[in-house]
Amino acid sequence: MVMLGLSVVQCTVLRASDGMKLIYVPEGESWVGSGEWDHEFNLDETPEHKVYLDAFWLYKTEVTNAMYAECVTAGSCGQPSSEETNPRFRDPVYADYPVVYVSWQDATDYCTWVGGRLPTEAEWEKAARGTGRAKYPWENGPSEENVNAANSVGDTTPVDAYPKGASPYGVLDMAGNVREWVFDWYDENYYSAAPYENPMGPATGVDKVLKGGSYYDNYEHTRIADRLHHQPESGGVNRGFRCVILATK
Repeated sequence: MVMLGLSVVQCTVLRASDGMKLIYVPEGESWVGSGEWDHEFNLDETPEHKVYLDAFWLYKTEVTNAMYAECVTAGSCGQPSSEETNPRFRDPVYADYPVVYVSWQDATDYCTWVGGRLPTEAEWEKAARGTGRAKYPWENGPSEENVNAANSVGDTTPVDAYPKGASPYGVLDMAGNVREWVFDWYDENYYSAAPYENPMGPATGVDKVLKGGSYYDNYEHTRIADRLHHQPESGGVNRGFRCVILATK
């Protein structure tokens, strides 16, 4: 019998240069992908497999409008679309909402600016599920109390609005709110040939992977293993990101 569930791990919190809280994810094995135990699994999530990852620090929440605006002001990041398309970006009312309309390169530029990079798909999944074979970042199924998805709110929400949806490491919004760009190129067959240690995704591709689903995506897209993908230059109203900082050995 397959035993599913979350592995709760004590975490240490530091702060990044932009003030973001960092959650420590220790080195070791974890699972990537899904299988027949999840009746909603997709073939590009198979084969479910173990990987070994070095330790890393992950942003506790998605990068906010206020944080990204500092990078734009510093001249290291591009404006996330026009003011007409994204009027909330500079509106202080939405300072703590996730930045949207960012391309993969915009997200990469920001993470480089703070001394990190986008998380790999494997790192993202470990931070979301712990070391067990969990379907969601939380213990039970999705609900309006633990995730902003399925158009239950109809809009993005502040990045700390769903504490009941925290992952085993204490990371927030790993499901819902906005889809998150990760480092990897998308390849539906990549898991069949992925390396065991620190997989970084295919060397080339057309689309980049996004994880976690968004506020208007159905609950099936809040599953940890779910793999969305877009062309890297395509920013959108439901696309954001968070960064990873590698732990020093």
